[in-house]
Amino acid sequence: MEKNKYFADAKSKVQTIVGAFLIFLLIFALVYFLWSLMQYNDAMEEKAEREEYVSKLKDDIQRLEYMVDAPLDDEFKIRVAREKLGMCFPDEIIFYGEYE
Repeated sequence: MEKNKYFADAKSKVQTIVGAFLIFLLIFALVYFLWSLMQYNDAMEEKAEREEYVSKLKDDIQRLEYMVDAPLDDEFKIRVAREKLGMCFPDEIIFYGEYE
């Protein structure tokens, strides 16, 4: 009878150790999964920001290519004088306003 008692205690201890290990493994897997999910979300946000930045740069490139390809006629010179130099014709009426 003592032999069965000895094996029952050993089996109980092994089951406890295996159960504790499985619980630890499950908790570790859950924490690792959540950490990986947070890393993935951060990467997706960064990707979206970079795609938006690239899109803005492409728009700037198109605008600059248009400016380079534009003919150097009087209309172009007038537009550059207005936009870049803030110039206007002497007979023009200029309205000033506060922009928020």
